[in-house]
Amino acid sequence: MITHLKIKDFALFESLELSLADGLSVFTGESGAGKSLIFDALASLFGGRCSTANIRQGKDRYSLQAVLSLTGQNLAKDYLMEQGFRYTGDEIVITKELMKDGKARVKIGESLASTTHLRELGKTMAEIHSQNEQLFLLEKSNQLEFLDRFGNLESLKFKFKSALQQYRHWKQKLTDFEETRRSMIKRKEILEYEIEEIESISPKEGEDESLTTEESLLANGEKLAENYRLVLEELTEKENSILKVFPTLIHAIQKISILIPEKKEMLEEWEEVYDRLKSLKSVIREEEEELFFSPERLDMVQSRLQDIKKLKKKYNVSLAEINLLLEEKKAELERWNEQAGDEDFLRIKKDQCLAEMKELGFQLSKLRRNVISQFEEEVQKEMVDLGLEGGKLQVVLRWEENPDGEVEEGSKSYFLSESGLDQIEFYFSANPGEKPRPLRKVASGGELSRVMLALRSVLGKQAPSPQMLVLDEIDTGLGGEAAEAMAVKLKKLARNSQILLITHTQQVAASGDHQIKIEKRQEGGRTVSSASVLDFEERKRELARMIGGKQVTSAVLKAATDLLMKKAG
Repeated sequence: MITHLKIKDFALFESLELSLADGLSVFTGESGAGKSLIFDALASLFGGRCSTANIRQGKDRYSLQAVLSLTGQNLAKDYLMEQGFRYTGDEIVITKELMKDGKARVKIGESLASTTHLRELGKTMAEIHSQNEQLFLLEKSNQLEFLDRFGNLESLKFKFKSALQQYRHWKQKLTDFEETRRSMIKRKEILEYEIEEIESISPKEGEDESLTTEESLLANGEKLAENYRLVLEELTEKENSILKVFPTLIHAIQKISILIPEKKEMLEEWEEVYDRLKSLKSVIREEEEELFFSPERLDMVQSRLQDIKKLKKKYNVSLAEINLLLEEKKAELERWNEQAGDEDFLRIKKDQCLAEMKELGFQLSKLRRNVISQFEEEVQKEMVDLGLEGGKLQVVLRWEENPDGEVEEGSKSYFLSESGLDQIEFYFSANPGEKPRPLRKVASGGELSRVMLALRSVLGKQAPSPQMLVLDEIDTGLGGEAAEAMAVKLKKLARNSQILLITHTQQVAASGDHQIKIEKRQEGGRTVSSASVLDFEERKRELARMIGGKQVTSAVLKAATDLLMKKAG
């Protein structure tokens, strides 16, 4: 609940400080005094839309502040702890400033925060509804929320929502995969072609060098053969070949060495040369015999060298890197092929989540239909207490057919939302014998207000009401017994809640535990609104104004006193 409210430079409010208590607090005052500005300020403080139009003329910003009591507010405490906002004791201060340039400055406790933080915190503590919103009763999603809260189905609905999110997650993963696969088909074809191309040549490391050497040998084979033959002829095959003449030479050297002993070393050198020449002759002979010259082999070598050269040029790598590149391409292709298995996995996960979601959706829909009769009966009882004796609220649930729907039943597909398969519509008739029609089309403002209180009262039996309700003229258009019934219901709801209600209805105002009067005055050529908590005597005069207008006679004052005493009693 709010224990203290400060408003500064907000439209007609130049400066306002207001202490608030639990129970039912009613805000009254003449039309245009600024009552709804209180509502606007509270809505802004709890993360609602804010407008620079509300900045008081001549000022550069407005400032709003509220002291919140956290007693019994476990959801709020958990939220503050999760978000890292500190507070002392069971209170926390929230502040919001809006500048002329549209920038907002928000604080929760001593920490800077965002408007979203205010909104989320507000959801844990309060519900704020204007006359035009009619407590969001006309929103179908909120109508479904009323039914689910009555049937204690929120936990099941949360499970369904989680299953739906999981299903959509895996469905999107599968869709993304299929899109990727389509774009990868061409890549797969390229990989397969390139792998086949490299493997068909299958070059070995260093092969280009050895083939180049062989090509050189083959290209010059004929000249090599001629020269080998010439060397052999000169060494051994001609009549006066070197090796045939050499023994004669050595014999002459031997004679010289006998005659001149000092020449013995020369003899050894000549004998060594002779042995070396014989050895070279053997080598040349072997190389000549091994010499191979084939035009066909040359063509083959040159063709293979050309293939290897093309590979190196195409992939811009050395021959040593070709095989590494081949392994990379094989690995990429293998990963692509493995994705075919991933597709099966994704499809299985999607189908599993779909089955779980369908089961939970069917279960949720069945349980909703099971509680409709009791829900309608309980609301009917509350509407009777609110003066709608002939009123009837009917809940209509249906599944919306959609050819692209995710859930199939029989031969039809149905639309899904995060709340399940059911589309809801509250139907209403105010009088006996009238056929119920959509609530949004037939109910007046006063009827909507009473239906809202009937629903709130029914839900109050199932679970505690929110600690704070801020209501803007929800009793508009009511009078007599209807206004009296409204006052009784509000008083009852306020036993466990803080209700801040802007009202023009005297019966409702008299039922308030506290009454705050909003009035405006001219001050220094400017209009200024103010608020004050009324004591008993002041309340009598304010109620008298509400009953009789500006002319407050003794009779009207007595009527106001009687009404106030009656409500107090």
